[in-house]
Amino acid sequence: MSSTMRGIARVIVTGTTAAALVLSALPAAAASTLDELIALNTQAWAGEPELLDQTYAQDGTHTATFWDVTTEYVGPAAIAPLADLGWVVPTGPRIDLPAAEGEWRWVDFATLAGGTACLWHAVDGRIARHDCLVPEESRDSKERAEATDDAAVLASVEDLTHRLNAAWRSDTTADVLGEIYAPDAVHSARFLDRSRSYEGPAGIVAVASQGLPMAQVGDLTAFEAPEGELAWAQVVDLAGGSVCLFRAVDGMVTRHDCLVPVHS
Repeated sequence: MSSTMRGIARVIVTGTTAAALVLSALPAAAASTLDELIALNTQAWAGEPELLDQTYAQDGTHTATFWDVTTEYVGPAAIAPLADLGWVVPTGPRIDLPAAEGEWRWVDFATLAGGTACLWHAVDGRIARHDCLVPEESRDSKERAEATDDAAVLASVEDLTHRLNAAWRSDTTADVLGEIYAPDAVHSARFLDRSRSYEGPAGIVAVASQGLPMAQVGDLTAFEAPEGELAWAQVVDLAGGSVCLFRAVDGMVTRHDCLVPVHS
């Protein structure tokens, strides 16, 4: 081969290699549909955290709110150690929420801690917020629980929900709430910037008496629970879409924890 041809060949090879390097450095394209994003993200959380760069925005935020603390992780690199554990096992239905053009918002559920609920917000095909309610203390390790369609369980949940809705009104009292909440019941609301907590019917009345209009979105989701207990989730249209987890023992609500996607 002549020196001229060798020079041309070097240019071609070098140019091809450089182009390959540039292409490999480009970020993967964002998901074009919500189903595509969820499928890829489920795979990432099932033990392939390297895929998080394709599903989360660079400043995408994941929070986990336990009964005693909220932990926060910002960006795929910070979230990766959690996803590497493969602890997210989806269960129950996905509930889609209204969203602006170019955005997706939805609620889904996982088996963790007897039934965990997560509120999601994606912008331009990448996850911007991923906020979860984990119904236990951060040091606990409850058994996993699948969603259930047991007719008796669903009937009991529907009855409790109806009674709760009737008790949350502007003229409610601690005595009215005491007919549905246990004396040591806790209601909490996790906002984007802080959590608020109310204890017992006398404490919960401060927020229940505000008479906030809340319409249910989608169906209730009930989880498997020990004998004599009920665990379920309800999505409402408060603040564009909020999710609450409930626990009841012997027909009385003991926990009522909510995620509200606005600042307090």
